[in-house]
Order: sequence, then structure tokens, then C-alpha cells
Amino acid sequence: MTAILFAAFFVTLAIGVPIAFGMGVATVVALAWGGTIPLSIAPHKMVNAVNSFPLVALPLFILAGALAGETSIAPRLVRFANALVGHIRGGLGHVNVAASMFFGGISGSAVADVAAIGSLMVPAMEKQGYTRTDAGAITITASVIGILIPPSIPMVLYGVTVGESIGALFLAGLVPGILVGLALMTAVFFMSKRKGWPQSERRASAGELWASFTAAFPSLLLPVFLLGSIVSGVVTATEAGVIGVAYALFLGGVVYRDYTPGELFRILIDTAISTAIPLLVLATTSVAAWIIAIERFPAAIVGFFNQAQLGPIAVLALINVFLLIVGMLMDLVPALILFAPILLPVAKAAGMEPIQFGVLMVVNLGIGLVTPPVGNCLFVGAVIARVPVMQLVRAALPFIAVNIAVLGLVTYVPAISLWLPKLFY
Repeated sequence: MTAILFAAFFVTLAIGVPIAFGMGVATVVALAWGGTIPLSIAPHKMVNAVNSFPLVALPLFILAGALAGETSIAPRLVRFANALVGHIRGGLGHVNVAASMFFGGISGSAVADVAAIGSLMVPAMEKQGYTRTDAGAITITASVIGILIPPSIPMVLYGVTVGESIGALFLAGLVPGILVGLALMTAVFFMSKRKGWPQSERRASAGELWASFTAAFPSLLLPVFLLGSIVSGVVTATEAGVIGVAYALFLGGVVYRDYTPGELFRILIDTAISTAIPLLVLATTSVAAWIIAIERFPAAIVGFFNQAQLGPIAVLALINVFLLIVGMLMDLVPALILFAPILLPVAKAAGMEPIQFGVLMVVNLGIGLVTPPVGNCLFVGAVIARVPVMQLVRAALPFIAVNIAVLGLVTYVPAISLWLPKLFY
């Protein structure tokens, strides 16, 4: 059934069927072809997959990010980042990355990061002498930070799929997210010398830095408060999502006064649509994962690697190569839900802990968001920068290489992901 499942799924992908429906069709075909399992098991498994209290965190964090994205939070964060790092060579390139680090702690979404930060930074960078292509390349590759620094929507999905602590996953993504940001800023610094990218004419004064910090402080407080409340055990990740929505409403409606009733209604509708898509993918993919599990496909993969006598380094390298290819062909959400249960036993057999593997998958599939032919962030960035997609890809290659280098560190240096979780869990 597993072979039939994958064959049917890739046929539906090839003819352009949306992934959620394609996976549903593939599972029905596999069950019907197998003949021993009633088709009625499919809706039962689909309902059970989404009937989960921790999964309630998903729409809550999506709503909190949507509410934050419709306020003046992003401009305030950009202003603070400019005062902080704008004086360094390649100034606005560093500002772009730093702003993504700050905004990633609010939105939890790479696409939201590209849309919010890119719309502000690309025109400003062009005025300072950057090409729109270079500005767009920095923007899209920095978006990987948005799904690592908590709260992270992919981390919620991974935690629900494999049964791991969402709070521990949030902590595990923090250091890798900062590492991606610092690595990209290093790349911007060296490329700025070669390309002649400018820097701010002067360093921000202490007063200007303080003023920009105080303006951004209520926004910066949100991820700190959410993560602190989860780690301290005061609330669960789901309850923290409620707090995030309430706080984002308070900032946008009371402090900044950015909302109108009509805008709030539109945000709610957009959130419902944005939530329905991953939940439908989760529901249909859960049936596929169940079929794969009862046929012991993950155990067969582990046995194959054991017979091949490949060491842990080679096994983890093969997993990364496989996921990089998958990320180019599938969106992050279905790839994460489908392959996490399959590959986790292989990673565990190679000595990797589930929390670290979750970070590996998010970093790896996050890179897929900026690679053709399916990368969502790539296409959003191309629209914002108003440049051809392949031109943007070529400009982004050095930064993608930096992200892959960080992926290597996450893969082979467990402490990067596990240091913080082990302090609290």
C-alpha cells in the first residue's frame, strides 16, 4: 500500500491537484487497492488527527501573527534594528536581517516575515544603492529565522505530529534562529565590501537608540512573555496562543490604534483560511502516515541503513539531502507532516534526539521555502522586489549556502538545539 500511496500522490502532484486533496485521493486509492482495510477508516483517522488540544495553538499563533502584521509593529522593529546595526558596513542589509529576527518572534511565519519586512526594506534599500534583486535575496533568505525563533508555527505542527513538547521545541529553535541571523549578517558584511553596499552615514546616538527601543519595546515583549510563560509552566503552548492574540489585539487596538472593525473582520477571515489549509493537510496526511506506519516502512528504512552499515554522519547527511530535495518540490507543511514520522526513527537510530531532529527539519524545509519550483517565500519576495524569480534565486545562492552551513551545524552539533531545552525540561 505504501508504494501505491506514493505513486498515486506524485501522480496527483504532477497533474496539479492541491496537495491536501492529492494526499486524500492517494490514501483512498491505497486503501481501495489494498482491499483489507475498510475505507471508513480514512474519515475516522482524519477527524482524530485534528481533534487535538495542543493543535489549537496553531490557529491562535496564526491569528496573533496576522494581527501583528497589520499594525505598525514592523516599522517600529525596523527603526530599532536600524539604530542598532545600521552603522555597520552593509547597513540596511544588517537591518533587514535583524528586523527579521525581531519580527520572527512575533509572526512565527516565514511568508509573513517576507511580506512585512520586505515591503518596508526593499524600497528603502533600493534608495540607498542596493539593487532590488540583492535586497529581495537578503529578505527571503532571512525569512528562515521567522520559523525558528519562537513562537513557530512549523514547530507546533512537528510537536503535534510526533508527540513532542511544543515548549521544548520553541526553546530548541531559539539558538539556531539567532545563529542563522548572525551568519547572514556576516555574509552581508563581506559581500558589502565586494558590491559596494553603503552603510548609515553616522552611528545612532544613545538617545536615538533608546527612543527606538522604547517605541519597539511593547512589541519585543510579546515573544519574551510568551516563551517565558510556557517555560515557567504557567501556561501551555495553547494557552500562550490565547495570550498572544489578546496582547496583539491590545497593541494594535489600544496602544497603536491601527485597527478598524472592517480590518479586524478581514484578518479573522484570512486567519480562518490560513488555518484551514494546514489542518486539511494534517488530516489527509495523517491517514497516509498511518498506512506507512502499519506497513512498518520506517522500520524497513532503519533496517536498510543498518544493513548498509552507514555511520550516523552519512545517515544524517542523506536525510538532509533528501529533505532539501523534498523542500524544493513540496511546501513545508505537508512535507513536515508526511516525513517527520517516517524519518524520525531513522534519525533516532543514528543517535539524534527528537527535539534536535525537529529543528533540523524546520531549518531544512525552511530553506526549501526560498528555492524553486515551489518556494512560497521565493515567489512572494519576487513580487515584492518586482524582479524575475530566477534572477532572485541567483542572487540568493550565497545566502542559501550560508543557511545550509548552519543546517550542518544544527545536524552535527546537538548542543546548539538541545542546550536550552535541557535547562528547563
